[in-house]
Amino acid sequence: MKQYSLVPENYKEKDPRALPYHFPTTINMVAYAKKMQEFSFYQALQSAEDVAHKQGLILLPWSCIHWQRAKNFGIDRKVKIGRNSYFLMKITELTRSEKQKLENYLVDHLGKELKIS
Repeated sequence: MKQYSLVPENYKEKDPRALPYHFPTTINMVAYAKKMQEFSFYQALQSAEDVAHKQGLILLPWSCIHWQRAKNFGIDRKVKIGRNSYFLMKITELTRSEKQKLENYLVDHLGKELKIS
C-alpha cells in the first residue's frame, strides 16, 4: 500500500501558536483565528490519518465517494473533522472511479501527483 497524505507537508512550518507571544499588542485577532483554525484542522486530519494508516486503512474524502455508497457504509467508517467528512477505507475496497477522484483530489488540493493502485 502506497502511503499518501491529505495533509500538506509544510503546514507545520507556519505554526501560529507563538504569534501572541511574539506580538502581544499588534496581533490581528481575526487573521490569527483563521490561521489557528487552519492549523488545528490539519493537525486533527494528520492524527486521524495516522490512526487510519496504523489500521491499514486510508482516509477517503466525502467528495470522492458516491453518496449511496457512503450511505451504505454508514457512521461506522465516517470521520468528521471540522465541516469535512472522510471515510476509512481499504485500498482494495475503492472502485475505479473513487481512485480516479482521489488522484484528482490530491492534485487539486495539494499539488501532488500520485497513482493509487
